[in-house]
Amino acid sequence: MGFRRAWKGDEWQAFALQLVQRRHGPENVQIVPDSVGGDAGLEFFTTNGCLYQCYAPEEVSDVKKAASAMKAKAGRDLPKLSKNKDKIEAILSGISVNRWILLCPFLDNKDVVADVRNRGIAVKGQSLSFLADDFEALCHSQEDFAGEIEQLKALSLGPPLSVDMPTPVDVSAAGETSIGTRIDEKLGRAYGSAATARQIATRRDAYVKAHLYRENALDQLRQNHAVLWERAYQSIEAEETRLIAVGASSTLPAEQLQSSTQKIEESLAKALPTLQAGVITQIALGTVSDWLIRCPLDFPEAG
Repeated sequence: MGFRRAWKGDEWQAFALQLVQRRHGPENVQIVPDSVGGDAGLEFFTTNGCLYQCYAPEEVSDVKKAASAMKAKAGRDLPKLSKNKDKIEAILSGISVNRWILLCPFLDNKDVVADVRNRGIAVKGQSLSFLADDFEALCHSQEDFAGEIEQLKALSLGPPLSVDMPTPVDVSAAGETSIGTRIDEKLGRAYGSAATARQIATRRDAYVKAHLYRENALDQLRQNHAVLWERAYQSIEAEETRLIAVGASSTLPAEQLQSSTQKIEESLAKALPTLQAGVITQIALGTVSDWLIRCPLDFPEAG
């Protein structure tokens, strides 16, 4: 099973929290705020004694560099258990800790496992009052939460998706940029003399509007529904790959545009069954607009 590797720090922390809550139960997980005095080396803990620290390496392709960054993260944060022992003891209020877990998107190098465990042994040797006799420091990844990820895929978690429709001012402004110019060129080649300049401009504005809506919708999914965003991204990418590899199903521009939109809608509806049909349609239209802008979808010169 393949998992997404590249994450922004805040984005990964939010998704990791969902995974931990699915495993331990939301009522058994406590977030440690970092806005006052830092997070003391842990971002959330569970009532059964697990301390979690999240980390998403910036390097995702170079295994050695990613491993080095993970080890450095453990090297910075595990010693904080001792440095901040009084603060942590007060936060835990009697909870006996048996695990400190560095939770990363991926884990490729066994040296990270050894390094984290050895650092954990060193911390355990300091006989901190809140550490259990069986305390271990581990590094986990999405592979360790495959079951929880599958559960999340069937749910729409996070705040309700709320996407503002672009205003006429937004559409007009974007239409005057390279986005509008590129769509104008594509539609001009597609319809030629079969459409007036006004008709092409109207179609252009519709595609620009859909493009802006799509970007807003995907950004909302990315921020609040990381799993759904991943599924939407995979579905759109698969349809784009199909279009490039196989080609359009029709040589007629109107039919080609309609066919592409329909295929994206069908794909997204299967991947995101909890999303409203209207949102899916807007994302599909916006994706076709994105293809017109970036060139996966083009037309020969019309007569």
